Amino acid sequence: MTESGDKNGQAATDPLAKLALDSYSGEQLYRQLYRALRGAILSGAWAEGEIIPSENELRDRFAIARTTVRNAMTLLVREGLVTQARGKGTRVQHRPVSHSIWNFGSFTDLARANGRRPVTQVLEHRIEDGMLVLVRARGLGGVEPVEWMNLDTSWLSLARYPGIEKYDFATQSLYAVLRATYGREPARAEMHLSVVPPTPMLLKVFGNNPAPPGYLCAMGDVLDSAGDPVERTSITYAPRVEMKFATSWGHGASTAAPTEEN
Repeated sequence: MTESGDKNGQAATDPLAKLALDSYSGEQLYRQLYRALRGAILSGAWAEGEIIPSENELRDRFAIARTTVRNAMTLLVREGLVTQARGKGTRVQHRPVSHSIWNFGSFTDLARANGRRPVTQVLEHRIEDGMLVLVRARGLGGVEPVEWMNLDTSWLSLARYPGIEKYDFATQSLYAVLRATYGREPARAEMHLSVVPPTPMLLKVFGNNPAPPGYLCAMGDVLDSAGDPVERTSITYAPRVEMKFATSWGHGASTAAPTEEN
């Protein structure tokens, strides 16, 4: 086989063949590596029980500090995606699970399905650590008062999206801007569900009569079809919002969930 053939074969079988860590992207290197490793595991590129590249191999391959690799591995271990044993390497510990979530689709579609008008109020629009932090209340209009459904926070890299801080996202769709101006197409989301305690902002948006003990929050990364980050997001839902889950297990399952249209 020719050298070209060897490289093509490697690209076809190596989940990290196309990975290039970028020190100027605004995202820390260990998170870039963690995201790539995590994506390979969740996609099934590495099967359960398979040994993934060692810390030394990853350090040498990407010319990064060993602490960078260890930080990425620590996140994978905490998520339960890999196990580490001295002298035995790092093994994948993941059984694919597919989750279907109702009422986690397009906010605009949800509003229209209920015969309502989507309403967005920008609560915060600030620059912090090279990121645009955008906090928006999303609600259903058409009747008074507006029925606020969720509170969204988006973190967007200014290095990835130069000039994005100039847009008015009270009147413009975030994802429409990302598509039209930056050529970024959201394809899937990797989210973590948790319950967060009431905060003054949540109580102000959703009301406090009565104040609930907590709110359902989905937090994680929205990715494009190549697995590159589009945004980091946190979506906190009003107590009136209902979700239904269907779960299936199997080797062909995918953990990707549909993203909310921003």
